[in-house]
Amino acid sequence: MRKNPGDLMDDGLAEDAALWVARMQSADATEADHNAFRGWLASNPAHQGAYDDMKSVWGDMRDVPFALPADRHRSRSSRAVIATVSLICLFSVAAFLSRETGMIDRLQADHYTSIGETRVITLEDGTVVSLNSDAAVQTLYSEKERRVVLLRGEAFFDVAKNPHRPFIVENNGLRAKALGTHYAVRAAHAALPQEVQVEEGQVEVETPTGVTLLGTGDVATLDSDGKITRSRQDVASNTAWREGKLVFSGQSLQEVLRILAQYRHGRIVILDDAAARLSVSGIFDLKDTDQALHILESNLPLAVTRLSSMMVLVRSR
Repeated sequence: MRKNPGDLMDDGLAEDAALWVARMQSADATEADHNAFRGWLASNPAHQGAYDDMKSVWGDMRDVPFALPADRHRSRSSRAVIATVSLICLFSVAAFLSRETGMIDRLQADHYTSIGETRVITLEDGTVVSLNSDAAVQTLYSEKERRVVLLRGEAFFDVAKNPHRPFIVENNGLRAKALGTHYAVRAAHAALPQEVQVEEGQVEVETPTGVTLLGTGDVATLDSDGKITRSRQDVASNTAWREGKLVFSGQSLQEVLRILAQYRHGRIVILDDAAARLSVSGIFDLKDTDQALHILESNLPLAVTRLSSMMVLVRSR
């Protein structure tokens, strides 16, 4: 299975791939350029994957500054490259609005948050719901049951007791039925898997592959096939986002950056495996992810490069 675009790409390969993306998108790319590009692809099996990944990265970026060559003879090429990148940005707006800002899910939702925002809401039965960054829920209450559909993101539920009306959270084939409890449900997003975490009480988790009963401190993580992996975790720390904090204890930098990325626009790309494996422990303010990146760079052997407000590169130093 492919890793996230650019997660483990080295500096030189990333730069070469980015240059080829820009050149191949140019309207005046010559036959010689295309021949050279095919030769570059054939010279190393890793080049095709790097090109595809960087092409995807560029497609998600906006407002990235490009320096113009000083040579006047290259002005036509420069204009073509800039025009092509602008066109890519225009075509990516629809994808950006629907995926990154959750427009479609928000249209269906009764309650939602934007990227970097958390919110607490109280439902009609007294159940308190904490919405994490970029989350959306739809409430479908009836006389027989209280059903909440998690459309995207993560939500924590402090369920009001009512044995005559079961409380059920649904998300993409998963059903998490509360048996008097406090628990969180996360939809799969990017590199973060679908998950149920129980802080207190019990939750009955049903997927296409079976039913599992979780107790206090239990976490059920689902893979793409719906298979459940059960573990014991510090759920209070995992859900410290409810208090505006992100708490880590020995997690890999790769996992930490995946979580940080939930609270900011754009992408954070790790360029090498050594950086990805670094261990991180600490408490960060989720409202200031730039400060979190600065702290990581100051305390770990890392170099953090901000290409734009939408793209951050992280590598070993």
